[in-house]
Amino acid sequence: MILYAMIITRKYRCKVHKHSSNIMTTDSDRNDIVSAFGPSDTLTDAVIEKLTTFKQIFNLSTDDIYVNWESFNVTKVQTDLDLTVENLDKFQEYLQEIISKSTPSVKREKNITSSRKPLANNNFNASSPIPSTPSLKKRKVTDDGTTPYKTPATKFDSSPSYETANSTFQSSSPTKRTFHKPDLSSMPNLQQESCTVLETLNPHIDEVEGVSDTKPFKLMSNFENSKYKFRNMSMKLLESADVLDDQIDSFAQLYQETNLTKDTQFGNPCLSSQFDIICCGRIVPDSTSYDHFHQLNSSSLFLETSRMSGIGQRIPLDISQLVLYSFFPGQIVLLKGRNPTGSTFIVQEVLEAPQIGAPVTPKDELLEYEELTQGNGLKLLVASGPYSNVNTLNFTKFEKFIENINSDIKPHVVILNGPFIDITNDAISKGDIEVPENKPQPKTLDELFKNVFSPILKTIDSRIQVILIPTVKDTSVKSCSYPQDAFERKKFGLPKNVKIFPNPSSFSLNEILIGNSNLDIYKDLIEVSKQDLNNSKNFNNRLERITNHIFDQRRYYPVFPGSLKRRVPSEALEQLTGGYLGKEVSEAGIGGSTLEVPYLGLTELGTSLPDILIIPSELKFFAKVVKGVLVINPGHFIRSNRDPTREDGSYVVTCIQSPSVTEPNDNNVEAVDQTQDLYYHNVYKRSRVDIFKS
Repeated sequence: MILYAMIITRKYRCKVHKHSSNIMTTDSDRNDIVSAFGPSDTLTDAVIEKLTTFKQIFNLSTDDIYVNWESFNVTKVQTDLDLTVENLDKFQEYLQEIISKSTPSVKREKNITSSRKPLANNNFNASSPIPSTPSLKKRKVTDDGTTPYKTPATKFDSSPSYETANSTFQSSSPTKRTFHKPDLSSMPNLQQESCTVLETLNPHIDEVEGVSDTKPFKLMSNFENSKYKFRNMSMKLLESADVLDDQIDSFAQLYQETNLTKDTQFGNPCLSSQFDIICCGRIVPDSTSYDHFHQLNSSSLFLETSRMSGIGQRIPLDISQLVLYSFFPGQIVLLKGRNPTGSTFIVQEVLEAPQIGAPVTPKDELLEYEELTQGNGLKLLVASGPYSNVNTLNFTKFEKFIENINSDIKPHVVILNGPFIDITNDAISKGDIEVPENKPQPKTLDELFKNVFSPILKTIDSRIQVILIPTVKDTSVKSCSYPQDAFERKKFGLPKNVKIFPNPSSFSLNEILIGNSNLDIYKDLIEVSKQDLNNSKNFNNRLERITNHIFDQRRYYPVFPGSLKRRVPSEALEQLTGGYLGKEVSEAGIGGSTLEVPYLGLTELGTSLPDILIIPSELKFFAKVVKGVLVINPGHFIRSNRDPTREDGSYVVTCIQSPSVTEPNDNNVEAVDQTQDLYYHNVYKRSRVDIFKS
């Protein structure tokens, strides 16, 4: 096996040396690269030509190159490198190393899947009963039965030109951080010290004072705990099919209700037609053997209809006439086009999905919240696990972090996303768990959480509100699929200032609506896109496009089917299972999305966009403003690293100024109309986001 990997590595190295100078960069390649990596002064012709070379030689899409580049910065060099030819040379070695390790399994998988046929059209019984789908509880209801949070749809355009991290981030140092051909052996010396500011969004906004004896906020949950008490991993095929069909049918109905004055004649895209029709369906790959490690392209997309609109059939899509698009598996789309031959639906236009409005609050409530905060605002801290090294269960760094929270940061609210005790931790998988002698020795993983992690949470200042949100990697939560139930308070002896919320969840701090989903959509969503750099309504940055997909699809995790993480070495698992089955599942491992399809209604955004959207990701930390929503990825508190002594990571501190109704300000709340009864929150205008090194 080692000899085979060496041969493959030599093969690719020779191939790069031989053909790199002969590869031409087309306008399409250039647009794809700029749209994926975002507008930047460092994207020189030499850099674009180098990235194009990687695409063609390693047979990777632009998004795959982008994801691998982010992984290279996070896991390999442990810093944020500039896009230079010298740095791309080191990135090339990283790609060759990955290919040399994965080529044998890829070759075997190719031989297996090449003989499979595309999925045949599915015919379902349209008369099957459709059960009610659990849905996320909406905004709080007042005593008179009405909701104070309405969603005017005219606040934000479909693609506004709000500033993002690309133009609003400022380094903690006045000088720009540049790395020209860095020495990887001395890279740890370049790392900044713990608790230093890495980047800041809206640096002109003042910081907020810390926690005090008075509680300056009201915490309100916008979900029903009882709806998350379902039985996991007991899905029935018909129930799942009903929910998937309902997503398509409700999307089409919503479009018709929104466009009553337009000619919205819907038809079946699978039937032959000589005139244009409008259809609604789900984007799916052309093969049942697809997973996230097979590359999608513009010729491998099908449209899946519901049983009501097209008896569940699938039809190939021809998108050659589109000048701008972004598709991914599971996306619900509205298309305009025709099917002249009955075999392919030719798409002429992608219709804009109905938009969700911005949240608003009555004037009297804003005055109450302004008085409650005494004009000082709120300080919010967000962190995401793991909170120990991937090799051991050592929470020393997290304990010091809690001390820093109590003494220096002093936030009003702390949101901690799991995993808290990671099931993929090497110490957990090997059973090599060491607990200090002064603590009771656990017999189960639940006792490990109670005896080791809960005491750390109890050291947090009782005046600070703590919110715990699990993930599918947590060992001490009953629900192992998404959406998932919260932790059990009494079982783990959690203190009174700790709230336990499900994943995903929506809650409010005063007027501020926060949505939190602890599932990595930014890494899992693989899109087929074509961008027009001259179009003002275009999201050129991949992270912005994915965030826009979340808002358009109205779900925290719109990808379907969910991702599958590959981890277990093929040789090790084949020895355990043996035979052909061992080869098929040899690369599968823990860490996928494991969607609970009948309960996907619990993953919906609700009736309005959130003010703050929190989605932790393995990719680099960021804070962006998309459609008036402050989107935050805090990164991992301790990132994965081959070096067991390295515990680099990040967390986020957000300072939100109080709403000011008595003194109107362009950077504060804004009246919906002249009556001044309802106000937009404009949280993104009055929030300062500091990303710290953990």
